[in-house]
Amino acid sequence: MSAIQLSWDDTDDGEALLAPAERLTNWRAFMAPLAAHREVVVKDPELVRLAGDVVAVFAEHAALSGLTRAQLRDLLGPSGRGWPEPVLDSRLSLLIDMSFLEPYVLKAHQDRYVMRPAGLAGAIAAERLSLHGGVDELIGLLDRTRELLEREDPDPALVLQELRTCRHGLMVFALDLQRQVATATPAELIVAQRRHDHTDFTRQVTVLNELVTKAFSGHLVLEDAATALIEAAQFYRQELLAAIGKILEHGGGSLSLDILTAAEYLHLARTAGVDRLGHFGECLVADAAPLWLDGQEVVDIAASYAPVRPHKARPAPPDSGQGNQPDPFSGLEAADDLERVRQQALMEDLLAHRAQADITSVLEEHGWPAAARLLVDLLDIDADPLTPYRTDIAIPVRVDPAASVTYLHQVTLHVDLDHSDA
Repeated sequence: MSAIQLSWDDTDDGEALLAPAERLTNWRAFMAPLAAHREVVVKDPELVRLAGDVVAVFAEHAALSGLTRAQLRDLLGPSGRGWPEPVLDSRLSLLIDMSFLEPYVLKAHQDRYVMRPAGLAGAIAAERLSLHGGVDELIGLLDRTRELLEREDPDPALVLQELRTCRHGLMVFALDLQRQVATATPAELIVAQRRHDHTDFTRQVTVLNELVTKAFSGHLVLEDAATALIEAAQFYRQELLAAIGKILEHGGGSLSLDILTAAEYLHLARTAGVDRLGHFGECLVADAAPLWLDGQEVVDIAASYAPVRPHKARPAPPDSGQGNQPDPFSGLEAADDLERVRQQALMEDLLAHRAQADITSVLEEHGWPAAARLLVDLLDIDADPLTPYRTDIAIPVRVDPAASVTYLHQVTLHVDLDHSDA
């Protein structure tokens, strides 16, 4: 296994803060062992910067006996570092209640404050969590273990405990990477990989293993612990390579330019050869020059593709030699005349020499489908403007479950006597 940590670039283009939501999540996890209730961390990550500004103000302006609250408000407020007064008063009260700031003299009604060193440690830790999500703590743990082994007479029990703690930390980060490789998007994996990119766990674990062998040669328990630490580092590196592989597979296939940062692209442009840069250019998509077409060409092309309808030939006239066949249209006219005579006779029977007649009872007596046929006759003769008959159908519905025609409107037949005489 190579001792060189895989990196996108050999240059350091600066470190960016994690997203606000991830910073809050990391701080909640960091404070969980000490928390008394769930809402122990602020909801706005920008407010955490105030602690760093307080540290800077005390380092630059504190007198022998500390600073008063009024001085803190002047140095941190709108005329100082720009914090709004309501936010500043609220945060200063909280920092005092949490012993981040404590009175210079432990007496009542003291208004001069100094910083507690533990608060400084918390502000620094919060800043580290904002950048790398806790990876720095594991690096510090490995450094402390190495310093412990470099002593003239290291304590075996303490060394064993530190080695196991280092292994536990590596396994936690490796398992988190494994989960992200399985579930995270390439963009999320890019952020996670850059968070781990500055680490050098492989080299540090190798050095620790050599120091254990040198200081405790033949101590089986410590040698097993050092071997387990190497296995954890290999597992961590395996998942880191898997994350990079997924980024290259998905990001390269989609031609995503977010795989590298702007500074990394700039570094490649300055240092890479033409062949290497040309390899990236082969996958880029460029717009081709548009075709030039004038209006007449468009018209000609459209005309050439216009569909041609086939000519329909007129059917040949019927052969007169087949005999004298009746004209079908004349037959239809004769049938229509007979149908009109039948309907007029039916209307006269229904009216029985009256000007109007209620046909509802007749429809009930006939039942379906005879009632439907009668209704068709009534509506058909009403639609003919040459006849004097008119049919009115009332809107209300009559419902009789026992009748053959269950649902029925009242139907009235009228005749225009003047029109009839004419």
